[in-house]
Amino acid sequence: MKHDRLAVVMGLSPTGLYAIRELGSMGVPVLGVTNGFSCGQFSKYLSQRKKFLTDNDHVHLLKILKDFAEEFSIKPILLPTSDYYIDFISRYSSQLKSHFVFQYSYLDGLSFQIMNKGSFHKLCVEHGISTPTVWEAETRGELRDVSKQVIYPCIIKPTLIHKARKFMKGKKVLLARTMSEFDNITSSIPSDIKGWLVQEVIPGPESNIFLFAGYFDRKGIPVHTFTARKLRQYPPGFGSASLVQSESNQEILDISTRFLQAINFRGLCGTEFKFDLRDNCFKIIEINPRPTLWFNISHSAGKRFVQTAYQDLTCQTLNPQEPQLDGVRWQYLLKDLYSKLFYMIKDKNFIFPAPEITKYSLSIKKRSWAVFDRLDPMPTIAEPFHFIKKFFERKIT
Repeated sequence: MKHDRLAVVMGLSPTGLYAIRELGSMGVPVLGVTNGFSCGQFSKYLSQRKKFLTDNDHVHLLKILKDFAEEFSIKPILLPTSDYYIDFISRYSSQLKSHFVFQYSYLDGLSFQIMNKGSFHKLCVEHGISTPTVWEAETRGELRDVSKQVIYPCIIKPTLIHKARKFMKGKKVLLARTMSEFDNITSSIPSDIKGWLVQEVIPGPESNIFLFAGYFDRKGIPVHTFTARKLRQYPPGFGSASLVQSESNQEILDISTRFLQAINFRGLCGTEFKFDLRDNCFKIIEINPRPTLWFNISHSAGKRFVQTAYQDLTCQTLNPQEPQLDGVRWQYLLKDLYSKLFYMIKDKNFIFPAPEITKYSLSIKKRSWAVFDRLDPMPTIAEPFHFIKKFFERKIT
């Protein structure tokens, strides 16, 4: 099968690295787009050596992408791997669609609706999907007003995380165990950051979190699906996956596919649920309308999501779905070592118990990594420098 249409992977973190490797290993020419130092820019599968440096400037990026696309007689494929780039494509979709091909959810506004935590919660309520209880606030002042309504402990998070990335300093949420902590957090929030969500905390260990990956074709049919269990995350408690194990879960698959089809989603996505022991119910945490950090485990378990997206967007015949391999364990090594150590010496006041890890260790059949690949070693060498760079940037700011 011929794969000569250029794929432009936007974002070169380990998430983008997964996409680059899956496409590059099947012979697809790949160009990377980055707005800073990332491990993915060192992958041997980047067949186009030129890099786009955006400097967080959407207008500049739009111009150079459009100029670059003019060099091709066939439209390249755009594949964003972060919210920042989904925001970019969604905002400029009317201009980009004449130069590139990308999944439909970036054209119809659905991805932007999903990324916004407030509108996402409304979608869940509308379609009967169980969620944690939430309270919305547009400004810092409105946050102060809801402090007496919420149930503690709770978490505070921006409705658009990438808009508050500098303030959050690597955190996905801010934890308030008491009203006093809530008020202290509220006082520290810059007045120019608008849109906040306060959400109840679902008790229980991180190992009660379940994941779904899916690709929905142009007709909205889920042609490839995958489920897994999150075992640990970084930062501990409220972060991104650092340890995941593939595990078939029919209920998570059914809820995810039913919801995504109900909202007419088409394209690549991942969902996250946590099992609430209080009412024995899976409650949805988020949907990412793109590949996410842990997607490489699906590749190791026999799934090819980015390959399927490329085939669908280039109007090729899709490969038939194969059963997933359960018992594949994926690890983001440097981050997971920190989280593992945290739970060994954690403060007794930390609100979550240690995740259950050993009970799933007996079923491990295969190992998978966020960055390491013996056939593509340079990203592994570069990744520690990325951590050092981010550490000093956060210390300075």
